[in-house]
Amino acid sequence: MAKISLIQNVKQSQKMALTPQLLKAIKLLELNNIDLDNYLEQEVLENPLLEKVSGNDNPEEIIKSEINNDSPEENIENSLSHDADFQGSPSFDTVNLYDSSSTSIDNIIEETLQSENSLYQSIIEQINISFINKIDRLIALSILEFIEPNGYLKVSTKELSIDLNIDLLRVEKILEVLKSFEPLGIFSNNLEEFLTIQLKTHKLLDNHMKSLLENLSMLANENISSISKKLNIDSETLKDKLDQLKRCSSAPIDNDGDFISHNNVPDIIVEKDKDEWIVSLNEETLPKVVLLNGYWEELSKKKLSKEDKKYLASNFLSGKGLVKALEQRASTILKVAKEIIKKQEKFLDEGVMGIRPLKLKDIADELDIHESTVSRITNSKTIYTSRGTYDLKFFFSKSLSTLSNDDGLSSKVVKEKIIQLINNEKQVLSDNKLSILLKEEGINVARRTVTKYREEMTVPPSHHRKRLKQLAI
Repeated sequence: MAKISLIQNVKQSQKMALTPQLLKAIKLLELNNIDLDNYLEQEVLENPLLEKVSGNDNPEEIIKSEINNDSPEENIENSLSHDADFQGSPSFDTVNLYDSSSTSIDNIIEETLQSENSLYQSIIEQINISFINKIDRLIALSILEFIEPNGYLKVSTKELSIDLNIDLLRVEKILEVLKSFEPLGIFSNNLEEFLTIQLKTHKLLDNHMKSLLENLSMLANENISSISKKLNIDSETLKDKLDQLKRCSSAPIDNDGDFISHNNVPDIIVEKDKDEWIVSLNEETLPKVVLLNGYWEELSKKKLSKEDKKYLASNFLSGKGLVKALEQRASTILKVAKEIIKKQEKFLDEGVMGIRPLKLKDIADELDIHESTVSRITNSKTIYTSRGTYDLKFFFSKSLSTLSNDDGLSSKVVKEKIIQLINNEKQVLSDNKLSILLKEEGINVARRTVTKYREEMTVPPSHHRKRLKQLAI
């Protein structure tokens, strides 16, 4: 339905069809730098007139080297022999990963290792030591991108298998190794698994404890005598087990600020120069291709068959279109990123409390581009800031009204205030009480909205928090 809607919109507003070139430009816009690198690897393999370069390479030197060192006749033979070899779409396992001369995976690992995040870097180092096979290493790095800030891996092995297009058994084997990493319990799927790992490590996982872990929900809803009766554990033993649970950590990583997951190789960088925030593309990871014009001219002078000339002409036009599309992609991403940072400068200075309400439409209207273009860019790109690396979509949130006459508050700010109130509560606060306290601070939020935000942040309701305090867990 999305494709039909897009086609209708283009026909109505621009009176044009979605040509193959336009479809390619749209696809390029959706890719982050790592995915783009893989995509261009395949394009270069299929087109003998293209050469992929990194941010540090000099395109002119590459073109000269290509013309001077390679035999045109040999390249014609190679190009024709490859013409039918790459008809299928690239899969995760086949995009040049087995080629020992390929450095794309090593570049990804190297860039990620340069992260300032020490815990993230530690996990990357463990991956490098544990996985000799490059493909397994890349799969492990991809799984790492799914990890939550608290160290949990909330996606199932089946979901990982589908998302990464990898055999389920292979994912399970790699994940088994990842779960042995430090810190203890990293990559656990849930609280029960994490508690099990901790208790097993300290040799405290007996049958009573297993029974208790299988019924964790009881701790929030029932008193000790009721739990004791239902699980057939005497009260003294139960209290002892609860005391052991009390000494366990609730998450593999306690401080969210110590670890930022997702793609830690940013597509965009924002840095402060004196009093101005400077936004730029990450040239270190931004792959590029050059069209070998000189090589094309050399080949076009040769006596070739009609089919060969048609093949080379097709590759030339395709390559020229790709280079132009890449330039447009870079320009559009940078333009959108600059506008986002312009709107969210207070976040860079103040943190989450400085985020202002922002919609995709706001950026689209400001730049006079389609909202779907902004959506494609923000759904897959990351930006490095002094406060960490974030998905671009992080900076968008809806507005909530305040009692003053300003533009409202971002929902992220309201969530942060709710967390602050709950963390500082001496007596457990109901959602209604939280709503009242927020209104006292000038934030007009209904009780049902507080409930919605609390649930989105996976914070237990007041009666559960009260029970947890009583059980001292």
